[in-house]
Amino acid sequence: MLISNPFASPLFMPTLYLAGGILGGTLLLLLAVTRFDLRRLGESVLFRRWRVWAVIAPVYGLAVLSGELALLLLLSCVVFQGLREYARLVKLPPTYERVLLVMGLLAAPAATFSVEAFYALPPLLLVLGTLQPLLFDRQPGGVRHLAFAALGWGYIAWLLAHLMLIYKHFDGGAGVLLAVGLGTALSDVGAFTVGKMFGRHRLAPRLSPGKTWEGVVGNLLGACVGVGLVALIVPGGFHWLALGLPVVIAVGSLWGDLLESSIKREFGAKDAGGWLPGFGGLLDRVDSLIMVVPLVLYSLRLASGVLGGN
Repeated sequence: MLISNPFASPLFMPTLYLAGGILGGTLLLLLAVTRFDLRRLGESVLFRRWRVWAVIAPVYGLAVLSGELALLLLLSCVVFQGLREYARLVKLPPTYERVLLVMGLLAAPAATFSVEAFYALPPLLLVLGTLQPLLFDRQPGGVRHLAFAALGWGYIAWLLAHLMLIYKHFDGGAGVLLAVGLGTALSDVGAFTVGKMFGRHRLAPRLSPGKTWEGVVGNLLGACVGVGLVALIVPGGFHWLALGLPVVIAVGSLWGDLLESSIKREFGAKDAGGWLPGFGGLLDRVDSLIMVVPLVLYSLRLASGVLGGN
């Protein structure tokens, strides 16, 4: 459905209670940690992150429950900002950045309205993209810029657009996207928390020194909690195929995080931007989701053949 009333959805009130409970509970925990000192709370990095989550959670939830156009609008905004940060991170010239931003906005609508067009986009745009080094021949490094622009389009715009395929072509797609959103968020939280408390064995010392194998365990636990909580509120529960979602989400979350770390390391950057207090750029917040979404879709497709005719 292109547009739907989120308040009429059977998932609305359970989602509201779930999100409110998680946000309220974590706020009380932060207050307890700071001994109810509002000044200390305001200066806390964790509280700045909590405020970001307090905005992201309702925006994402409402978009998922409001129909294809609302989700498409949110996804387009995320892709646009993510590509802006990526273009500056890899130092694309303005002409390449503008082309990347325009082409990046094609993937999600294609996934929404035509699966065939969605899968045809990468080769078609790559063919067109090869014109850039020829047309912008006065700029040195044209082929290199094209390579990074093509990577950015596929990495951010095309992979994130798989959200629309899950929503449209998987039975109970809204519930799956809620599970993916919460599972990915809590996998990141679990990795951070367990890694800080118990981390001893580094996972990738040269690539991301702060990540540990203990954090990987927290990553999986967080994904299990997130998917499990959403499964409790979905009418009729999840299909048995969703039982494997936590593992897929945990793997994708770690994969996406490490991939963005490798890109930032390549260009000597700590964060992709400064858009989100306590996190850095928007790309730093959605890096896990970028890999989780296609892995979830193709795992479900492989197991059930849900998109078999498309």
